[in-house]
Amino acid sequence: MLEKDILIVNPKSNISIATLWAKKDFIYNSLPENVKNKVNIIGTLYTINGIKYLIQTLGENPQINKIILYGPDLTQSGQAFIDIFNNKDKETLKRYNINLDYDEIKEILNTTSVIDMRKDFWNKNISKLEEIIQTNYKPDNIFRRKIDIEIKENVKTDYDYIIPLPPAFIYEESLFNAWVRLLTEIKMFGILKDSEYNEKQLERLNIIVSLGLYGRKYELEKEFDEFIKLEEFEKHLSGYFINKKPEGVDYTYGERFLNYSNLNQLLYIINKLSKNPETRRAIMITWNPNIDIYSNDPPCVISIEGIIQGKYLNLTEYIRSNDMFRGWPLNMYALIRIGEYIVNEINKRTNKGYELGIVTTISSSAHVYEHDFQYMEKVLEKYGYRIRSFVSDPKGNFIIYNEDNKTFIEHRSYDNTILDFKFGSENVDEIYNRLKGLPFFTSYDHSIYVGREIYKANEFKRTGKKYIQDQV
Repeated sequence: MLEKDILIVNPKSNISIATLWAKKDFIYNSLPENVKNKVNIIGTLYTINGIKYLIQTLGENPQINKIILYGPDLTQSGQAFIDIFNNKDKETLKRYNINLDYDEIKEILNTTSVIDMRKDFWNKNISKLEEIIQTNYKPDNIFRRKIDIEIKENVKTDYDYIIPLPPAFIYEESLFNAWVRLLTEIKMFGILKDSEYNEKQLERLNIIVSLGLYGRKYELEKEFDEFIKLEEFEKHLSGYFINKKPEGVDYTYGERFLNYSNLNQLLYIINKLSKNPETRRAIMITWNPNIDIYSNDPPCVISIEGIIQGKYLNLTEYIRSNDMFRGWPLNMYALIRIGEYIVNEINKRTNKGYELGIVTTISSSAHVYEHDFQYMEKVLEKYGYRIRSFVSDPKGNFIIYNEDNKTFIEHRSYDNTILDFKFGSENVDEIYNRLKGLPFFTSYDHSIYVGREIYKANEFKRTGKKYIQDQV
């Protein structure tokens, strides 16, 4: 079970504070001594999944009837918490995938109120927090019966591959379909192990995902909304363009990219590529060893590099640790939008007309946490067929035909303007041997297709039938 990040101060108090992404110790130590003791529990609420554990804590502590939200709501966990306690209905629980029995927690929802002080946190209004605590402090009251809530994650037991594997590569044109493909990879070949958060994870090493945009405007697929609310994507993206981090938070990507030791690295990338499109030095980093080796919450995204080839800007992002169910889609979406921003800024300076080409994430530890196993199963049950979707190969296409009692295979560029390989033989084994090891295929789907068509062409030739590629 997930370890709760809480500090118990005064068990008689009716007030608790959820600091969201701010360190609980930072907020607690900001309070004067005479106010600190009027708080029962203070703790973080990093993710929406953590709401289940907060409700469980309320069930164990019937003397708490006020929850103060005071901290940066970087993943909308605070907004989800407010919605749940304001609406007090099954539909809102379902919307946020809070799989608790509504009838069991209904009493908690009806006897607990939320005080939203997220804006006060950003305004550094600690005196307002003190006032709210003083005003609402009512010790030694019991507001409901004690409720023991068991959190069930419905974890399957048939996960766990046997050995770590070499990198997995996924090429797609759809972010959602890429997500389905990588979840399939993790489910089939992930290794089940513990994590530093006292929760199991299914981990696949080094999943590389590339999206081919080639100037195409990307639109976020609405299918995500069943599992990750669409507004979370924009909320996550906005954090990349804010150059200050709130007090009590170890880092934000915006602060690291836009204000790393007073250097705006995003602006550096734009200027560097504008002046020298051949450069291999247009990179921005987040990792600060003077800080991060001592941190319990160091950055996951480590670097983003931009390289121009021809008319295309291409971005590669290295991520040391990536929650592939909830984090990766947000990271890839942000990378796409950052790429579009960089392209637009370069074009303003150069009038070159560059377009966004390939965006790639390299996730060193690509994992799904135990609490999301059941949701991963739902995604794959409903959308697993997407792994069979056709994706055109940017390396080009094969043309297969029979002529003069031989089967010929040609490889042409993606736009069909260049013939870079042609071979024909009466012996199908010779064709296979010529193709072996040649890097013509971006995906194994393509190689399977070509193998099937070569076999069909050879069979048609052998039986005297006319072969037409792709004909059923």
